[in-house]
Amino acid sequence: MSFPARLPLSLALAFLLVSCRQPPEAFLLPEGITFRDLASGREINPREYRGRVLVLHLWAAWSPASIREIPELAELSKLYAQRGLVILGVCLDESSAAELVVFAERQGARYPLVRPGPRLLDEIQPLETIPYTVLYSPGGKVLARFRATWKTGELREVIKKNL
Repeated sequence: MSFPARLPLSLALAFLLVSCRQPPEAFLLPEGITFRDLASGREINPREYRGRVLVLHLWAAWSPASIREIPELAELSKLYAQRGLVILGVCLDESSAAELVVFAERQGARYPLVRPGPRLLDEIQPLETIPYTVLYSPGGKVLARFRATWKTGELREVIKKNL
């Protein structure tokens, strides 16, 4: 049998072998990650939000792209909080907590603003850009990642589909 005649058989065999592999494990929100609420200083553990759709929006006050996303996140929080959506604005800025809260509220943020705990940036890698948004299912599985800004309505569609 010549090579061209064996090609379809080889491809079929390769497909069969690949399809028999175990599916990769779902990427889950890592255990042990905590946040510190900017307004109250209280430690927040994401496990508090199990059973709800969680959006982590990593942002900085010096990032114009981050600031442009705040009003849409505030609107999404207002629309879908009653249906189980939780948005955490994870601030990566060095400014004081009070300054950041005032700044974000002036931009329209009406959802919890937090600082990352010691493990967040190591666990959520690769953090390639700011803003960086990760959407988690009620079970903690990553549903979507948005590196840099998302297109208008793009995040909303993923949220609606998963509530």
